[in-house]
Amino acid sequence: MGRFGAVFGPWLGGQLLAADQGDRGFTAFALAGTASMVFIGIAALRASRTAQRDGDPRRLVATG
Repeated sequence: MGRFGAVFGPWLGGQLLAADQGDRGFTAFALAGTASMVFIGIAALRASRTAQRDGDPRRLVATG
């Protein structure tokens, strides 16, 4: 996924600038970052529930 973002991000930024909509670039990249945060959180919750259900001694450690 990282390589896709490394190619797609600059392409999207260039397309927005070429269309004279550079101010929408921040919004596009902020939405992508927010979506990534949500999906990582969902994956962590699923891993935690699976570990608890299976009695796996390796547990996710919450900080804070």
